[in-house]
Amino acid sequence: MIRRFSDHFRKRALILTTVAVIGMQAAWASDTSSFPSGDDAYQAGMALMQQKRFPEAIRAFQEGLRIQPTNPELLNALGATYSLSGEAKDAMRCFQEALRHDPQFIPAHKNLGIEYFRTRQDDLASAEFEKLASDPASRPIANLFLGIIATRKQEYEQGAKLLQASGSLTWQYSEGVLALACSLQHLGRPQESLLALSHLEEVPDVSATDYLDAAVLYTERSEYERALQSIEKAGQIDPALSQVDYQRALVLDLMGQTDRAREGLIKSTRAKPDASSLNLLAHVAEKTGDFQLAIQSLRTAAKLAPSREENYLDYSTLCMDSGNLPLSLQATEVGLRNIPGSYRLTVQKGAVLDKMGNHKEAEQVLRSALPLEKNNSEAIVSLAITEVHDHRLQDAFGTLESGLKSFPGNYYLNYYLGNVLVQMGESQGSLEPGMTASAERALHRAIQLNPTFADSYFQLGKLYLNTKPDLAEEYLKKCLKLDSKHAPAVYALGRLYLKTGKREQGQKLLAEYVSLQEAEKLNEQRTPRLELSQH
Repeated sequence: MIRRFSDHFRKRALILTTVAVIGMQAAWASDTSSFPSGDDAYQAGMALMQQKRFPEAIRAFQEGLRIQPTNPELLNALGATYSLSGEAKDAMRCFQEALRHDPQFIPAHKNLGIEYFRTRQDDLASAEFEKLASDPASRPIANLFLGIIATRKQEYEQGAKLLQASGSLTWQYSEGVLALACSLQHLGRPQESLLALSHLEEVPDVSATDYLDAAVLYTERSEYERALQSIEKAGQIDPALSQVDYQRALVLDLMGQTDRAREGLIKSTRAKPDASSLNLLAHVAEKTGDFQLAIQSLRTAAKLAPSREENYLDYSTLCMDSGNLPLSLQATEVGLRNIPGSYRLTVQKGAVLDKMGNHKEAEQVLRSALPLEKNNSEAIVSLAITEVHDHRLQDAFGTLESGLKSFPGNYYLNYYLGNVLVQMGESQGSLEPGMTASAERALHRAIQLNPTFADSYFQLGKLYLNTKPDLAEEYLKKCLKLDSKHAPAVYALGRLYLKTGKREQGQKLLAEYVSLQEAEKLNEQRTPRLELSQH
């Protein structure tokens, strides 16, 4: 998702601020006893404000405040005018002053909450709207803003509850519609989310960024045609809106129209390059086999956004996959110079060093990554892999056991512990019963946590090859059902069939294994090695 409800809130909050002020105007008209006879500064200011003549309106309200400096209505009106003029600090000062003179003055609470909301001070905004929630007339608007704030904080259950409690008011504002759709989507209620999103068409004056946010939500639901329709509406309203070209290309690529996505990105990045579009262009170019364009795009993206991890990570990964390990390593080092202490780049550097055969240096780098992030399971697995490559299976076993104490629900840690135990059994000729039981537990736990990961079944198949051939066959078949081109499983099952007298099936699988190996070699030959200058 490229954006998550951000700057467009400011514009729509202004509309709500106007509603609060206009709603207050009727009260002034019916109760003028609080103003000195003949004082029409507030009337003049309101008229000017509605004509969007904000500097003149400000002077009119200030003139009224010279006569009545503590009047909360005038202070609130002046604050609203400052808000509409984009002067947030002066607006908040006026609302706070109004509430100092009349702590129960609801319009000032409402406008102060909106101003805090606009300026992303969500905790302060929530405090104001929670005060309004006790007033039946103000409760719907309080629920609206509290629901949107909850969604911004990723408190989706609370967000959906509050937005639904706001009733029809939610459907009157695009940010309410989008926030509810987002919350429902994250709560696993996709049909309700799509139904909520359909209300966007009923909202007047939907902005380009609103349509772009809708496109993001549609994309997450794989509703690509609807996403494209929203993107086109966003582009029609604001042709210069950033991310429109990016989001369109992303959707086209997801629809399988990769060539169209590539051409659109080439055109947009030539006209106005940005890091997100260049990064996406790199991935699209890689899909179409244009590795030079992919690398060049990532280089340019890194120059435009030197503090963005993804550019260096993707650059490094592409170089690694294409056989240029020195350039892959250099990408991580450049990234770490620009983003010191980056956990992901440090782990990537360790992985590249390990692939280069520098296991000791890789271990040092990966150990330095461990304290950089609390959720460091990726570094733990990478460290264990490096220890395995350095022929230290017992050390890898200890690393993984220690890691599982912190992350017992991590499927890959469980899988790799089972993998290491299977390797230990292969190197020793067999595993003692206790270790075999540990391997079984780890691999079954990995399958429980992620039943679609084929290699967990393969490792179980290997574990049982010499002791329980029926179980070995069962798990190898399950592996191949998930990944029919899993060459090691094809080979293992073929050998097992020969051993158990199923000669024809065994020979067929071994011939298939040879074909898979040849296809893999051909694929490696087709993948160009990147021999680029390292700068």
